[in-house]
Amino acid sequence: MFGSEVGFDADAAAAEIARLEREARRLDAQRIALLDRIDRSGVFLTDAHFSARLMMRLHAQLSGPEASQRDRVMKCLRELPAVAECYGEGLVGTDQVRRIAAVWANPRVRDYVAVCEDEFLLAAREMEFVEFDAFCVEWTNRVDQDGAEAKANRRWQRRSIESVQDFNGFWDLRGRMMSVDGTQFTETLDRLVDALRLADIETAHAEHGDTWRQHLPRTTPQLRYDAFMELVRRGAAVGPDGQPLDTCTDLVIDERTYEHHAARLVGAEPAPIDPTDRNRFSRTIDGRYVNPAEIVARSLVDHVRRVVVDAAGVVIDLGRRSRLFTGNARDAALLTEVRCYWTGCWIPASKCQIDHLTPWRRDGRTNPGNGAPGCGKHNRTKEQGFHAWRTPSGEWRLRRPDGSPVPDHLTHWPNAA
Repeated sequence: MFGSEVGFDADAAAAEIARLEREARRLDAQRIALLDRIDRSGVFLTDAHFSARLMMRLHAQLSGPEASQRDRVMKCLRELPAVAECYGEGLVGTDQVRRIAAVWANPRVRDYVAVCEDEFLLAAREMEFVEFDAFCVEWTNRVDQDGAEAKANRRWQRRSIESVQDFNGFWDLRGRMMSVDGTQFTETLDRLVDALRLADIETAHAEHGDTWRQHLPRTTPQLRYDAFMELVRRGAAVGPDGQPLDTCTDLVIDERTYEHHAARLVGAEPAPIDPTDRNRFSRTIDGRYVNPAEIVARSLVDHVRRVVVDAAGVVIDLGRRSRLFTGNARDAALLTEVRCYWTGCWIPASKCQIDHLTPWRRDGRTNPGNGAPGCGKHNRTKEQGFHAWRTPSGEWRLRRPDGSPVPDHLTHWPNAA
């Protein structure tokens, strides 16, 4: 029964919510203040981090969006001292401060945000968040009085298509298209869907006669998906100049997982996979999960490369044949990691260079075991006295020029080994 706990009723619950929320706001403000201090002092440069944001992301184990959010709030509060003060006292919420920072991030209205700081602060403290959000939208539209042409250009600049993978390995498409482009895309997709549907109908009618409707192999959503992928494949086969492209998608899988799913594909019943085995993986070159059964199936019909790795995930030796990592040697080294090997750097492997861990001038071999993907900055930083190496278990370690270790994200946590 509600309210049965002695001394705890709705008023007490509301008071406790407010008390804890204020403490949480104060703590959030302290984290932003720390980020500001790190940024101003430049201590993030000690371990060759690109920025205070990336140092905070590493040691606080944050997601990329969360680290960027805090960085934006930090920069905003530097110009809004009254908001920063109230935030530090817990008098204004984190959601409200982040919403103000989102308005401030618009370069066309940024100067006016500081002028209207008191107005924003009053609204943030007195309005519920839904009302405050509407206030921010209305204020921005009122101040940002661009003409129709400027707004159209802004929409053009914001055009985008992105694919986001969920925890189950599926992908969601998100995008923003201009009106004409969207119309062309939709009409093209619809025409291809109609063609695929007609082919399905003809096949079903030929095989099942008057009962063909009950035997259509694809639903409308499935047809739209297949039509979209057909457009992607057609586009991937031809370059901007109209010439055919030689494309190859690298799908990385360990040998035991591959053999397990290959056996299942032909009807065998292999032993179950140990879910605690960390040496099992199926992914893209940048570390995005791919269903292993899909990799096996695609390997039978698509162009894939088989990569053999040892227990630590290192590609087998390709020999000392060249000073530079090129061709298969570069591909094999690139496949050893999903991102830059430097602690606290999240640049994906596909955008990295390959360099020798033990330099060529010191008889370092041009083979995958002595190479790893590193971004341009950290490949250069390594030549300034830093030392990087891979442990027998496949983990990366970095040492500063003075011999001290570069800490990773586990160093300062209580359960660190």
